[in-house]
Amino acid sequence: MNCHRWRIRVSKLFASFVLLWAIAAYGQERPSILVGHGSLSGSNLPLWVGAEAKIFDKHGLQVRPIYLPRAAGRSALLSGDIQYYFSVGPPLVQMRLSGGDVAITSCVVHKLASKVMVAPGIQKVADLRGKVLAVANPGSGSDFTAKLFIARQGMKLGQDISLIYAGSTSAAFAALVNGRVHAIFATAPDDRQALAAGFKALAELADFNIPYAGNCTSVMRPYLAKQPARMRSFLSGIVEAIAYIRARPNEAKAVLQKYTRVSDPAVLQHSYESDTRYMEPVPHPNAEGVKVILEQLGVSGRPAETFISEFVDERFIKQIVDEGFLKQIYPGGIPAR
Repeated sequence: MNCHRWRIRVSKLFASFVLLWAIAAYGQERPSILVGHGSLSGSNLPLWVGAEAKIFDKHGLQVRPIYLPRAAGRSALLSGDIQYYFSVGPPLVQMRLSGGDVAITSCVVHKLASKVMVAPGIQKVADLRGKVLAVANPGSGSDFTAKLFIARQGMKLGQDISLIYAGSTSAAFAALVNGRVHAIFATAPDDRQALAAGFKALAELADFNIPYAGNCTSVMRPYLAKQPARMRSFLSGIVEAIAYIRARPNEAKAVLQKYTRVSDPAVLQHSYESDTRYMEPVPHPNAEGVKVILEQLGVSGRPAETFISEFVDERFIKQIVDEGFLKQIYPGGIPAR
C-alpha cells in the first residue's frame, strides 16, 4: 500500500471514529427541559436554585427557567413549547376544568401566605366594607386569594367590597399608593415596599391556616406518560434545591438577587425569610389545597374527588421518599417547616 492510500485510509478511519464519538456524545447529552414561571418572586427559588447550582444537572437534566408573565405560561404548556410550568394552583385548576389535560406533581407551599396591605385608616377587617381592593389579573393567584378571603370574612363581592384588576402586582401597588384602591394582597418583597410607603399589614393569611396548592410543578399528562423518568429527575432536583436553600442561605440569596434584580441586602434577607418560612421540605402535591380551590370555584362532592384523582399525581414524590433520597439531603432528619 503506498503512502497516499495509507493516509486516505487513516483519514477515513479517523473520520469514522470522530463521527461515532459525536453520535455517542449526542446520545449522552442531558435532556433539555424548558420550565416556565409566571412571576419574579422568591416563590420560584427552588426552580432558580436548581438551575443555577447545577442541581438538575446532577439528576441528568439541563433545565432552563423561562419567565412567562400572565397567561403566557399556561398557553406555552398547552402548546408544548415548555415542558413544565411552575405556578400557583388556581390557574392550573382552571386549566384542567377548561379541558386542559394537565396534572400537578409537586407543590412547594401548602397554605396561603400573603398579607392584606391597607391604608393607615383601616383598623380592622370590617373596615374594608365599602372599600376597593386591587389584584393582578382575572384567574390569578391574587384573584383567587382575594375572593376566598372576602367570602371567609362574611362579605360579598360587589356588595360589601369592590374588586378591580390592575394588570400586575406592581400596578396594584401603584393603585394603592395613588389612592385608587384601599387594599392589596402582597408577598415579599412587595409587603416591605408597602410598609415603607406608609401602609400596614391588616392580616397575614398564613395565620388562618387555609390549605393551598402553591408553587406547583404542572405538566401535560400525555408528556408525563411518555417521560416519567424526566419528571422523577426534575422533582428530585426540586427537592434537593429546597434542602440547598435551607442549608446555604447566602448562595440562595445570590440567586434570588440575580433573578429578582433586588440588590438591597435587607430586602433580600426579608424575601429569603418570607419565602422559606412556608416552604415544604418535601413538596408533596397538596390535594387538600386543591380541594379548597375547587370549593371556591363551586366544585365539590364526587366531581371534586374525581378531579383531584386525575389532577394530583403524587407517585413521583412518593418514589423519592420511599427510596431513601431524603436521607441523603437531610442526614439529620427532615426539618420542621
